Amino acid sequence: MSLWQLLALARPWAGRLVFSALLMLFETLAILAVPGFAGLLVARLAGNGQGAGGVIGVLLALFCAIVLLRAAAQWVSGNVAAAMLAQLRQKAHRHLINLPLSFHENRSQGDLIALCTYEIDGLSSFLSDTLVRLGPLLLTATGAVFLMYRIDPMLAVGLPLLLPLFYVALKLIGRHMRGLAQEEQEAEALSVALAAQDLAILPAIKSFTREAAAFAGYGAAVGRAQALEVRQLRLTLAINAGAQIVAVCTAFGLVMLSRERLQDGAMEVAELFALLLYAALLTRPVAALAGTYGQFQLMRGTLRRLGQVLGTPTEPEGGTALERAQGAVSFENVHFHYPDRGPVLNGVNLHIEAGETLALVAPNGAGKTTMMALLVRFVSPDQGRVLLDGTDIAGLGLKALRAQIGVVPQRALLFNGTIAENIGFGADKPDKAQIISAAKTAQAHDFITSMPNGYETVIGDFGVLLSGGQGQRLALARALIKDPAVLVLDEATSMFDAQSEAAFVSAARLAFVGRTVIIISHRPAILALAGRVVHLSGGKIAAQR
Repeated sequence: MSLWQLLALARPWAGRLVFSALLMLFETLAILAVPGFAGLLVARLAGNGQGAGGVIGVLLALFCAIVLLRAAAQWVSGNVAAAMLAQLRQKAHRHLINLPLSFHENRSQGDLIALCTYEIDGLSSFLSDTLVRLGPLLLTATGAVFLMYRIDPMLAVGLPLLLPLFYVALKLIGRHMRGLAQEEQEAEALSVALAAQDLAILPAIKSFTREAAAFAGYGAAVGRAQALEVRQLRLTLAINAGAQIVAVCTAFGLVMLSRERLQDGAMEVAELFALLLYAALLTRPVAALAGTYGQFQLMRGTLRRLGQVLGTPTEPEGGTALERAQGAVSFENVHFHYPDRGPVLNGVNLHIEAGETLALVAPNGAGKTTMMALLVRFVSPDQGRVLLDGTDIAGLGLKALRAQIGVVPQRALLFNGTIAENIGFGADKPDKAQIISAAKTAQAHDFITSMPNGYETVIGDFGVLLSGGQGQRLALARALIKDPAVLVLDEATSMFDAQSEAAFVSAARLAFVGRTVIIISHRPAILALAGRVVHLSGGKIAAQR
């Protein structure tokens, strides 16, 4: 992503950003007026003091205006920064959600979380504050040089000659800072990724007593990020301090050259005083402009990373709409391989009648789950096609297709909410009766009602407060409440106890009526529900019975 593309995102707040910039410009004009009136005050006080009170009044008014204008500008830019941060985070989140699963399988979640939080926060502040201040800073620098020129052209003319040297120094330092900023951002992302990973596998860490290893790994990542941040801070402060020192030394050096003119009476003390104030005033924009350059180098890494994410195509939208399907599923000469593995499917041909309950049996890694991923278009076949009711699913809208299919994976994908919310996640605005009915069919109602808060019990991140079997039953209820035309059970009862599984088999016969069911399992009790058992081997259908 380029800076221009980032600026385009700020278009909705262009009016407020311009208003903030105008407030800063008026603040700058007030600041530029201070040295002149301060010099005038010195002249009046050095004389008979007449009119000094009026000048003091003007100076007080200028200082009050500076304070109020600065506060107003910060209020406006702060509001814009908050709104822009929210928009950027929502845009990144929306894009991430719409990206195919293959993108997420090759990325660290912690890395993406870091991008959507503190890195985007830095971008919004850079846009709404740093860039907006560029105009006022340039006006301050230009105005200070111009007003110094009006007082004494000989002193002011030397300052612009330093700009090319200043620019070259910034470019040389910027090359180093750009690489350092990228390293620091990657180190921060790694530390976030490790923290997220440790929390996700916390039960394993505790059961294997790997707390010390987790502390050491995270500590090393944080330590590296800290070291890089300190190096980056040192370089930024060096740029700012160096710019100010050069500006001050240059200004005072030029002032020293004016001693003879002051002694000869060619320059008054009041003019010299104003000149010194303008020289001091010049150090602020010079240092700030140097800091802006350093911040821009830091933002380039974030822009590159954000551009890589936003530049990745999302899942296709559009396609043919679909009413409720009858549920006939066909795989015609389907071939598929993963980029880092050999062929998984080698010409699979399989037809499943609408309303049929079919069991798909194969060794681990033989391609059963891949076939279901192809059915819901998480991935696309290298060759061949998948049909739903005789229509190639490649031409169907993704939302329309996935609305017809309910998938219950082996690992229940639950979130930190109530049991009712997790079950109701499978449908649009389900009522309590639908939730309870689905829970009963999934053999979850009894354990739910035995809990202190029943269906309003909060289950923690990933359902951590539930057993594996309880989580699977909630996932099954979630799929049933969706009322899909095609239901896929991918080892969905692998954590059921024998009693619960037997009860589910009894209830499932009624729940399966009117829908196509594909069962992936090795458990005899659940396989008994199937009217046909298909064996997959060598990437092909090997046998049916």
